[in-house]
Amino acid sequence: MKKSKLIYISLLILFINCSKKEKETNNTIFSGTIKNPIIDSLLIKDINRKTYHTIHLNKDDTFTDTFSVPKGYYNLNDRQNVVYLFLQPSKHLKSIITYGDKVSSLTFQGGGANENNYLQQKVALDKTFKEVESYKYIANLNEKTFLKLVDSIYSVKKIFLDNHVDLDKDFRFYESFSIENDRATLLNRYPRWRGYLLKKNDYNVSENFPYPFESIEINNERLLAHPNYISCLTEFISSKMIERKIVEDYDIKEMETIDEELKNQIIKDKVAYKSMLFRLPRTKKLDKLYPAYMSFAKNETYKEEIEKIYHNYKKISKGTVSPTFELYDINNKLVTLEGFQGKLIYIDIWATWCIPCVQQIPALNKLAKEFENKNIEFVSICFSDTKERWNKMVKEKEMSGIQLFAPDDSISFFEDYFIKGIPRFILIDEVGKIIDANAYRPSDSKLKEQLLELLN
Repeated sequence: MKKSKLIYISLLILFINCSKKEKETNNTIFSGTIKNPIIDSLLIKDINRKTYHTIHLNKDDTFTDTFSVPKGYYNLNDRQNVVYLFLQPSKHLKSIITYGDKVSSLTFQGGGANENNYLQQKVALDKTFKEVESYKYIANLNEKTFLKLVDSIYSVKKIFLDNHVDLDKDFRFYESFSIENDRATLLNRYPRWRGYLLKKNDYNVSENFPYPFESIEINNERLLAHPNYISCLTEFISSKMIERKIVEDYDIKEMETIDEELKNQIIKDKVAYKSMLFRLPRTKKLDKLYPAYMSFAKNETYKEEIEKIYHNYKKISKGTVSPTFELYDINNKLVTLEGFQGKLIYIDIWATWCIPCVQQIPALNKLAKEFENKNIEFVSICFSDTKERWNKMVKEKEMSGIQLFAPDDSISFFEDYFIKGIPRFILIDEVGKIIDANAYRPSDSKLKEQLLELLN
């Protein structure tokens, strides 16, 4: 009996120790010192940019934190700067962060230092290629010169990776993919960029031009751990759409192409889900796009979210009554949507910090002038901004139409229209019903054609 008890206790101790060891190996320790800090906490974000963990600084500008983390890529975010990390369980990673105007230097020591120092050096290397990898530079190159450039950049990046020894084997696998992806992206974009510069929609590369995705593993589930794998597959799907010369029903055809080309269901679900998040707020064929996605999607979590978004956008589909607003204009006069009854209303939701928004101002001004004697009002609503910047830009740009300022991002008008990104354009008819919750941009010739048709 005593012997049985001893065996039982020994097994219990062994189990506890094993559990303790397992728990320890699931944790990573991240510590460091911040010189000239401009923050009191750091955010660890995953590859989907969701906050995974918050680290708080001590009074002496140091930090030490222990948390469970799967091996993989993360962002270290101080709400202004983003630093790439590769974290591993059972490692103690130490860092020294120095601030100037931004993060001016960052070094790592301890467990995982090789991988993270590599990532920081890689950022510096990529900056040296920034100019020669840009549209402005590449579009001006003939095919032969472009291919020499791509091969040279590729060789430098390969040598750079090969010269870093003692890297985690998974990390080296992911970074090898990253180099192949950089090359594939340039090869895939060159025909479009070159053709756009030469104003040749039918521009074609030679028969010997390399196939961009030859070295990319299109259905390797393991690569989902890399931050750029989904964007790589999105480029791949886009290239297939171009090959097939698809113009009509692009959103729906994209879903069909994803279903046909991606064989791994987990990867297929992820790519389709990401595409739907982008397409649903923008599509003009909501009731065709949604079933096209649902016909092959299997991931229940993704499907539930897409279904919810779909039903939300159905509430602001063509013919439904528009959500309303009460906002003050540039002269501090209260303006309501109801006050425009009897007129078409074209609404521009913008901000002074939004470059694409500001780029649309000249086209919007021109359009407002062309239609100034027509039965239409052009209304601009400033979103997520300061009143001072708004006032200044309205005057500097001599913005036409009715200028309104929204003091709060969460006003019901924004929430009811599910404003997640700007610029956003909305077209409403004379009785307050939605014509298009995602209308054409002022710079798009289709908008002028649509307005002329509606006003005649």
